[in-house]
Amino acid sequence: MIELANKRFCIFGLQGSGKTTLAKYILRQFYDTGWVIDVLDEYAGFNRYVMQDRTITGRDELNAAIFYILEKFKPRLLIIDEANRYCPPKKPLPEAVSYLNDFHRHENLAIGFIARRPAQLHTDLVELAHYLFIFRLVGKNDKTYLDYLHSGLSEAVESLPPHSFIFYNRENGEIRVMKVPLTK
Repeated sequence: MIELANKRFCIFGLQGSGKTTLAKYILRQFYDTGWVIDVLDEYAGFNRYVMQDRTITGRDELNAAIFYILEKFKPRLLIIDEANRYCPPKKPLPEAVSYLNDFHRHENLAIGFIARRPAQLHTDLVELAHYLFIFRLVGKNDKTYLDYLHSGLSEAVESLPPHSFIFYNRENGEIRVMKVPLTK
């Protein structure tokens, strides 16, 4: 798998595409030092905080959960599932997410944000990510945004087979097709 230590990444894809399976695989790579903000109660058996408020009004809860996890557990990975609920475009980022986006390396922390569509996630999170994992997307806004990020990216994503994704390394422009790892 890709080396994620101290990196920012995003995972995008439609419902049922494999986002959660990929996130669980990544969490396993960090053993007991990985945490997930579990919005839809899908990560039983992992270090997780299950959000009670699943709407944008839950930003205070999200801030408190992130700062608590950072202070008490010193994780090496933190993933925020359904991040678009709390970090939509054109709204200020929650304080803790802004902190992570700026200082994750000082915390020796990899951070990941999961959303169905890149157009629904705050631009700073997408455009400052080191890596994007993108499952098949077909929406007009998503295609436009992906091509803005890298010419031809939307075409590559649109033609993906099931449970495959594009790995896009924003640091060097590498694009490759990968399958969702299904190992435990």
